[in-house]
Amino acid sequence: MGRFNNFKSKIADDLEIPNNAFSGNFELIMHGNKKVIIENHLGITIYENNEVGVKTVENTILIMGSKFKIEEINDYKVIVKGNIDEIIFGKKE
Repeated sequence: MGRFNNFKSKIADDLEIPNNAFSGNFELIMHGNKKVIIENHLGITIYENNEVGVKTVENTILIMGSKFKIEEINDYKVIVKGNIDEIIFGKKE
């Protein structure tokens, strides 16, 4: 299995695309408790003032807090700003 992952990593490097986009894994980056960036998402499932839900290949991510705004969204990443109190990871059913 490790050999296959190395092959996929090399292809991603050769194509100059992020490794996690090729593998189906998501990447979550937090900037304090004010901003979260989720790369390699499959869409927004909930968008309210106090919660945002993001779908990924294997998980759902629920961001809880207040004053949420989506700063940027595209096919690859979503950036959510606001007062983040909690992030909950759940398995897709």
